[in-house]
Amino acid sequence: MGNSLRIGPVMLWLIISLPLQAQARVADNPLHLDPAWLTLIHYQPDRFGGGYTSEADDSAFFLSADGKTSPKAELEATLKAIQQPGDGNEHARCRFPARDTWLREHLDLPAKKADCPAYKEWTETLNTQSVTLVFAASYLNSPSSMFGHTFLRLDPPQKDQQTNLLLASTISYAADAAAHDSELLFAYRGIFGGYPGITTVQPYYEKIRLYSDIEHRDLWEYTLNLGQQEVELMLAHAWEIRDINFDYYFFDENCAYRLLALIDIARPGTNLLDEVTTHAIPSDTVRWVVDKNLVKNVHYRASAASAVAHSLSALPPSSQTLAAAIADGYVKPDSDEVLALPPEEREKFIF
Repeated sequence: MGNSLRIGPVMLWLIISLPLQAQARVADNPLHLDPAWLTLIHYQPDRFGGGYTSEADDSAFFLSADGKTSPKAELEATLKAIQQPGDGNEHARCRFPARDTWLREHLDLPAKKADCPAYKEWTETLNTQSVTLVFAASYLNSPSSMFGHTFLRLDPPQKDQQTNLLLASTISYAADAAAHDSELLFAYRGIFGGYPGITTVQPYYEKIRLYSDIEHRDLWEYTLNLGQQEVELMLAHAWEIRDINFDYYFFDENCAYRLLALIDIARPGTNLLDEVTTHAIPSDTVRWVVDKNLVKNVHYRASAASAVAHSLSALPPSSQTLAAAIADGYVKPDSDEVLALPPEEREKFIF
């Protein structure tokens, strides 16, 4: 009993003093101006004056009423919120796990994990060990894809070379446009920020079906050399912005731009967003990622059209016309014209 009475006041003192000490360290140290914090809340310097404005266009992303334009107010509100007792999906630690991780590391706060059922289920479902930046070649039939498109593939642990990456999840950012909008209206709104931007997660095989099989776009896969903690921080922030609106702009705040921000958050100091001046073209962003030595290997995935074209180029000129007719459905593979060919010639018509 005596020991319990002596420990009780000590524990009470710790509970009261630790949050106060953290707030004092924030007051003495301009942590709100740390580049990593500014990136976490998507702050950009104002063109005029010395302030900052977040690119997030959704009040749900901020814990302070002044958070849109005040990095300090948002940091203080976040610090207060993550130290509140309790847990559960609506607690600040569960809503903003990347902020929580970052602040605890920089302020030496207790690192006890919060009980966040929804976030835990999400990360376990994604089961991510590494991240791959995927570039889809340009598609001239759509204004939003004239310069290509980029998205992230979340790769599970690779037990062997046969692990099927088609089942991996992907993270992408795109304009939430109405299906009935014309291409002209889409281009206009895309240029002037008329659409909300949304972050979506979907299986990789759906991306391949759209880009490779339907739109005949080649894919280049750049596996990033991120460590496990960097991958976890990226996913934590992806969770934070999964339902948050960022107005979509065709030339700068587009699919490529948002992914650069995720990589900058995963590895502070990379400063990929600093490369963006007036526009962020997906092919340029891939080059920036390569130039920053963030890529450990590259894989090319040919579209169905490219695979057929390659097979056609390997045929003698006399057979290319017949092969094209088969591919277009004008001649059946088991037609008399094909069966009359020598066996070694027929094998070349199997794409």
